Amino acid sequence: MLNRDTTLWFPLRVRHSSTPRLMAMKHLLEKEATVSETYIPMEYRTENFHTELVPAINNIIFVRTTYNHLKDIRQNQHLFEPLRYIMRPVFDGKETTSEVLHVPDSMMKDFIRVTSERQTNVIFLDNLDFACKPGMKACITEGLYTGVMGVVKRIKKNLCIVIPIEGVAAAAIMHVPRKHLRYISDAEYEELKNQ
Repeated sequence: MLNRDTTLWFPLRVRHSSTPRLMAMKHLLEKEATVSETYIPMEYRTENFHTELVPAINNIIFVRTTYNHLKDIRQNQHLFEPLRYIMRPVFDGKETTSEVLHVPDSMMKDFIRVTSERQTNVIFLDNLDFACKPGMKACITEGLYTGVMGVVKRIKKNLCIVIPIEGVAAAAIMHVPRKHLRYISDAEYEELKNQ
């Protein structure tokens, strides 16, 4: 269950989003004393022979704060009216309810590390059903991404490590040599992810 006073990462949708609006929202959030960090994954896109750095995911901004602070920001200031929570189902032992989606710090740290490098071997996956499907878990043991954990997938016949953020985004490190992987159990993955 969500602890409302713990600082967590929250992915938020920005309604009627465009690149300038998303970047303006990031700038406004960074001015808030109760927000410790924001993140928008960026990538280079070429259109009509012009290359530009743009958000990799159209309408998502990640915000690190407490749920209570986020709730206050959204309720008390008309500037943040476009922000929308992303909900996820949770089972409380009796029934299924929903709560605001949050991302564990270690998973977000890996996601930021992988997506902020802007390496050519990192791609964003559009098919979240495929990216978030359960699979073997592994930790990278050598190279630029040593310590990054994710789900082992084959994409275009290449061995990849996918860092999924359920229902929101997924990034894949392409061409990971098998000898650079240490396979881990689902239980160990969950434990390390939630540290």
